[in-house]
Amino acid sequence: MRSKNKFIALTMVLVAIAMLATAAPSLARTTPPPSYKVVAWNDLGMHCACPTFAGFLLLPPFNTIRAQVFDASGRDPILVTSANASSLGLTIGYNMIDNSDALNQADPYFQQWITYSPKLFPGFQPVVNGKVMGIAGNGLSGTMAYDSNLLDWTAVGIPAYPLVQADTTKNVMTDPLGGPNRNPYPMTNVFVKNSAGTVLASTNTVTPVAFGGCCTCHLPLAGQNGYPTTPTGSFAYLGKMHGTNSSKIDFNYLDPTGDGASGPIRCSWCHWDPAMGESAAPGLDKVWPNYVIMPGATFTKANVVVSKYSFSDVVHRFHSQSTKVLTQFDANVATNCYDCHPGNNVNCYRGTHKAKTTIWCVDCHGNLNQRVAAGQMTQPWKASTLPTCTSASAGATPAFACHATSAVGGTTYPASPTLFGKFINGRGHKGSIKCQTCHGEAHAEAPSTMTLDNTQLSAMQGSTSYSFPAGKDKTYALGVCNYCHSGKTTTWGVPPHQ
Repeated sequence: MRSKNKFIALTMVLVAIAMLATAAPSLARTTPPPSYKVVAWNDLGMHCACPTFAGFLLLPPFNTIRAQVFDASGRDPILVTSANASSLGLTIGYNMIDNSDALNQADPYFQQWITYSPKLFPGFQPVVNGKVMGIAGNGLSGTMAYDSNLLDWTAVGIPAYPLVQADTTKNVMTDPLGGPNRNPYPMTNVFVKNSAGTVLASTNTVTPVAFGGCCTCHLPLAGQNGYPTTPTGSFAYLGKMHGTNSSKIDFNYLDPTGDGASGPIRCSWCHWDPAMGESAAPGLDKVWPNYVIMPGATFTKANVVVSKYSFSDVVHRFHSQSTKVLTQFDANVATNCYDCHPGNNVNCYRGTHKAKTTIWCVDCHGNLNQRVAAGQMTQPWKASTLPTCTSASAGATPAFACHATSAVGGTTYPASPTLFGKFINGRGHKGSIKCQTCHGEAHAEAPSTMTLDNTQLSAMQGSTSYSFPAGKDKTYALGVCNYCHSGKTTTWGVPPHQ
């Protein structure tokens, strides 16, 4: 009996061992913990902001960061959307590295934004509880919202600004008003945190913002016509010139708030400008119903009406057709985009097309005369008037061939129309990966001529286990499959766009 019991006990032990042995492979196949990846870019290669705001506003501080987040723990990554981020307790956030609430509020130019922005955008508060805010409601740090249309996480309208930095190597932008150089390439950290506040993944991306070239011409223009060579003098002379067109409005005589002082004014009150997030110009009388026309004006309120022309249209058309501009400043203004857009030590166009060829802006967009003739500026920033990877804008006569349709086959676009072109909004890999996620921001596509633009991709593809073919390196577009797909190739290549 005792031997029988021993036999039974031994049998049970052997069965238990066998069960453990059988279970071992199953334990080895359990789902690994999430391994998150985040890739973030500014939506454009350069945003512009004004150095002063007491006169008129062209563009406010307004940068937009877009990011895609992946769970790369499996063989194929899983896109993190708002739904699975919520179930996993994830937060996607951002924090500007080179801008801060204290630095921005101490900057004398940004102080003008704080002073005058409530007059430019009634009801807007530029500082809330000590935090600098943008007109879209986002600050210099915060959480990102998921855009189910674009399939990315966004922080819209961050009030980034080119500041004078303690690190003088960053100060490369010449100040048109004669002050010290400024940093047009502030960096932003984008991160993924769990519910305990632990950072699971992060990346740094450039958030480019600079002053345009307007003051370079308009300050001396004011002086040549008897006005002070200051922003105030420039505003006064610009108003006089504006009064000579068919509108008859010398905007230097407009007092929007009725406080007895002219300005500030916002061009998009009368000229539709999608940069302001508006699909139509509201009209000065709708924004400030009790505005005042100051004594000495030669126009009346009957003249102050919404224009039928977009702001982009009137600005580009005037400069390309003005005899004064063409004879006294630049006869080639139609092709010299840096006359107005940031160029001096900034170079808002600095992507791979610039690095590898002599492609210039007009090859893709057309020169100003072509753009006006083709009616591009009547619908500015719309995909229908912008170039794509396979074709230039309507009216352009490119000197170079665009990419073959087959090379970018399988690209998909949002169901509903959005601002900017197809590259920025398009998705070209597995139907959900943004073009920008791999290639970088428009006008600064990888590899960029600017080192800071390339730091993110360098960090992602900088592993010594990755290999690059001749002529390519870690600054090129994201192309090492193993970065997202565990177990796949570690050699850089061109992944399928389908």
